[in-house]
Amino acid sequence: MNFSLKKIYYQSCCEELRVLKPGNHSLQSKILGMDHKKFELGAKISSEILSDNNLQLGEAIYLAATKCFKELRSNYNLGIILLCAPIFKIPKNKYFNLRIELIKIINEIPETQGKLILNAIREVGPAGIKKYSGEGSIYSKSYLKFNEIMKIGANWDRISRSYMNNYKEIFSDGLPCFTLSLKKFNYNRAITSLFLNFLSLDYDSHILRKYGVEKAAKVQRKAALLKNIKSRKKLSLSLQKFDKYLKFLNLNPGTCADLTVTTLLISKIRDIFKFQI
Repeated sequence: MNFSLKKIYYQSCCEELRVLKPGNHSLQSKILGMDHKKFELGAKISSEILSDNNLQLGEAIYLAATKCFKELRSNYNLGIILLCAPIFKIPKNKYFNLRIELIKIINEIPETQGKLILNAIREVGPAGIKKYSGEGSIYSKSYLKFNEIMKIGANWDRISRSYMNNYKEIFSDGLPCFTLSLKKFNYNRAITSLFLNFLSLDYDSHILRKYGVEKAAKVQRKAALLKNIKSRKKLSLSLQKFDKYLKFLNLNPGTCADLTVTTLLISKIRDIFKFQI
């Protein structure tokens, strides 16, 4: 079987970039100051490092995240790297059992590798993360272990939560939504539907960190209303209006975009290996 995880990872990153996602950067609707070529370069750089079998998980995340940050001079893809890196550590002959294997990898992260993951987050410094200074802050001098910090972070960060609940949001909500959307829409529109689904389920972590609960909750409620629109024409117009509204207020649901890319990647693996969720 001619299977290249590196290739379909890069493809997933590019597919997500090419569709309308309200508030998030895309070729259809750009965020001022952001460049789609940097997103593509970040996908290429990270694909090379994440696919290096000589690197352990924490090493791969640290090198990919910090190299992308240095080359792009901004955080373009830390969330994608954090979510997709464990998938690269699954042996190819075990992809038929992907969900179980992913659980093993996440649950068996050595403390040395966990520290490298935390160092990657510290050095890249995703927007709004320095606002939190309570228990479990990655900038505190406490001696909490990696799993303890991720468990605390899971209360408000959906990427940390994915590590703690074995990607439940992606397997239980994202994949079923995408499968159903592909039956109703073309491929690009199904990706938009997937993104909107994530945005309607919970507060986007990026918006929550930067602007707080009130604004994150407002965006979630608006996404939920859009999700229930039946008319395709009305939905299309509403999505464009919502996109302009979010970009005017600088509300970028970046975490939902990260979850979308990861779902696309797992969906491609499922299509090849026919695993059950």
